[in-house]
Amino acid sequence: MAQSQFQTGEIPHGFLINEAGGLIHYKYGIVLAIPQPNQGNNAVWGDGYLSFGSDWADVRLRVALHNGTTWTVVKNWDINAAAGRLAEKLPAGTQKVSIGRVKKSATDVVDDAPVSWLLEYVS
Repeated sequence: MAQSQFQTGEIPHGFLINEAGGLIHYKYGIVLAIPQPNQGNNAVWGDGYLSFGSDWADVRLRVALHNGTTWTVVKNWDINAAAGRLAEKLPAGTQKVSIGRVKKSATDVVDDAPVSWLLEYVS
């Protein structure tokens, strides 16, 4: 029987990254130290998934993954309030996840719409 373990939280208010891709201030981001998905004993951790959901407004997030040596994946995820949650499987070896809001344009002022994250392991 498959088992699922999970943790949830909120994305802080405020923009981490400006519309040109530059850092505004790191105090607007969060870093999750996580168990490595797909490592060693899969019966314990198994596959890791990261999901996001928003309401009242569409939100762009910068998500970066660290494998213990370097930030291996850095990309923007667009979280659509009218859609279901957005989920992706974490690559094997991921140890940290950095998340923050990205300003979509110079006129984007929606830095406080509710956005939650879900970290889930299925074994």
